[in-house]
Amino acid sequence: ILGMLLDLAPLPSSLRMIIMGGDKVAVDLLHRVAAQRPDCRVAGLGGTTETAIHSTICDAADVPAGAAFVPYGTPLAGVRVRCVDTVGRDRPDRVPGELWIGGAGVADGYRGDPERTADRFVELDGVRWYRTGDLVRYLPGGFLDFLGRADHLVKIRGYRVELGEIEAGLLSLAPVTGAVAWSDGRELRAAVTASSTRSDLQDELVKV
Repeated sequence: ILGMLLDLAPLPSSLRMIIMGGDKVAVDLLHRVAAQRPDCRVAGLGGTTETAIHSTICDAADVPAGAAFVPYGTPLAGVRVRCVDTVGRDRPDRVPGELWIGGAGVADGYRGDPERTADRFVELDGVRWYRTGDLVRYLPGGFLDFLGRADHLVKIRGYRVELGEIEAGLLSLAPVTGAVAWSDGRELRAAVTASSTRSDLQDELVKV
């Protein structure tokens, strides 16, 4: 949305702060805001629905040089985060692991789904944690960098999409012999191999 606003008209001079949520906030947006309103504070927020939406923050000034996307950053007040391996051990800097979120805002669980609650909400050393399923890593200085999902679930324009379902839908088409789906955080993309001509394949794809 911010990108569209920047395309349509100049930002108002009264604007003091912009906060953006999402797994993949492009650093280019920060530069575009700074070009128009250098005194406006811009920050990216990260988190999950199960932990009150936002749990981390990264100000524009703290984004590492050369980064394409705004890192998750550091925990908000009252929030704890960990980057762990498959058995819950903390990972060193730059080594990917699963993001656990604890502290204020962690939900009690999923209503009517005790099995899923037991899988995603754990208690360790007296702290209740939510296992997000997100892959992150620590950058030097204690910054969390979002890398993607541990499973095939991605978020595109605010909607959660299971990439495996996209691939299964493509593979259900007669001419398709192989399929892979992915996302850059903004668009859903897929590639297929097929046993038919390109025109026949296009006719089938429009049915999806």
